Amino acid sequence: MTEQQGKPKGVLIGSKVVVFGRDDAKRVFSLGFFGKPLSVRKPKSPEEVEPPLELSLIEATYLCENGELEVSSPDGGELNCENLKKIATEHIREFGLIYPVYIRLRKAGLVIRSALKYGADFALYREAPGKEHAPYLLKVLESTQSVDPGDLVGWGRVAHSVRKDLIIAISYGSRQSFIVFKWLRP
Repeated sequence: MTEQQGKPKGVLIGSKVVVFGRDDAKRVFSLGFFGKPLSVRKPKSPEEVEPPLELSLIEATYLCENGELEVSSPDGGELNCENLKKIATEHIREFGLIYPVYIRLRKAGLVIRSALKYGADFALYREAPGKEHAPYLLKVLESTQSVDPGDLVGWGRVAHSVRKDLIIAISYGSRQSFIVFKWLRP
C-alpha cells in the first residue's frame, strides 16, 4: 500500500505520535491544523508542512477515534484506538478529565494546542496557529474540585499578561460548562 492509499500512518515514539510520510503529514495537518511539523515553526497552510509531523497523544487519539489515523508501535505492530487511549491515560495524568473537553472544542471547530507553558491545559484558536495568536487559555476542572482563589487570580493574571481571555471548563462527567473571564479595568 502506498502512502496515498488508506489512512495516514503514525508511529508511537515515547509520548508522541510521529507521522513520517510527506503526504500523510500534509493530510493530517490539513484536517484541522493537527500536530507540529518539526521543520516549520507555525505553518499557515498544509503546503508548508514537511515531515516529520509530531502529534500529541490527545491529538492522535482523537484522529484515531475519528478514523483519520492509524498508529503503530515502534516495532511495527498496529495500535488500536483503545490501546492508544490507554497509553495516553498512562502518560497524561488528567487525560480522562481533559479529553472530553478536547473532543467538544474540536467538534466546535476550534484548533487546540497545549498551554502547559502558561499553566493552563489548552490554548484555543478560532483560525490556527500562525494565522492568529490564541485568543483563549483554557483550564479544565472537575465539578467536585475546589479552587483556591489565588489560583484563579493567578490563571487570570497569566492569561491577561499574554493577552488572552481565560476560560474555565467545568466537567460534570460527560457534560461541561464554560466560564469566560475577561480582565476589566475600572
